Amino acid sequence: MSAGEEEHPHIRTSLGAIGSAIELIRSWPSRPFQAIASGEAVAAVRRFLAIYSRPDLSWDDLPFLRERTRLPILLKGILHPDDARRALDAGVDGIIVSNHGGRQVDGAVAALDALPGVAATVDGRVPVLFDSGVRTGSDVIKAMCLGAKAVLIGRPYIYGLALAGERGVREVIENLAAELDLTLGLAGCRSVAELDRAVLATASPP
Repeated sequence: MSAGEEEHPHIRTSLGAIGSAIELIRSWPSRPFQAIASGEAVAAVRRFLAIYSRPDLSWDDLPFLRERTRLPILLKGILHPDDARRALDAGVDGIIVSNHGGRQVDGAVAALDALPGVAATVDGRVPVLFDSGVRTGSDVIKAMCLGAKAVLIGRPYIYGLALAGERGVREVIENLAAELDLTLGLAGCRSVAELDRAVLATASPP
């Protein structure tokens, strides 16, 4: 039993976690049976489940964490102004507006739709970062116009890593930065500091 399991014996493994564990074993360098027999793959699965299957985490854990570290705490997954207020009350150093790529709840609110309300509630007290669906320079500009201080990218750099390793990641980031620079120029802005809602066009009513 791993340390994570000892500390959280009541954690229930979800079907999604089981599927991820099976995929991990299938991808192990040796054959699946050998991976299981060696004990290494089982240990890796237990570690994975202990880290990523934590339904027992709650708001009450934030003050506990805040008391025990001077490191910045950024809370990811905020999609509602009320949750932003609660995060601020808990002493977080930053908020990440994200619906985790839409993988958690089918039909959940788009992170970009949630961003303006969260940013208005935070009102500059801590940085607001944006995640979920950033693929192009124009995506970055839209998020920053709606209140994000910065954006996070996930899948694009992973695609670059899979295709060409470190060079692929570098090219993804360089291309995204180039797109951002070009779009800024086409929008008549000299830097991201000039971005605000006025840069965006209001959608016409249907």
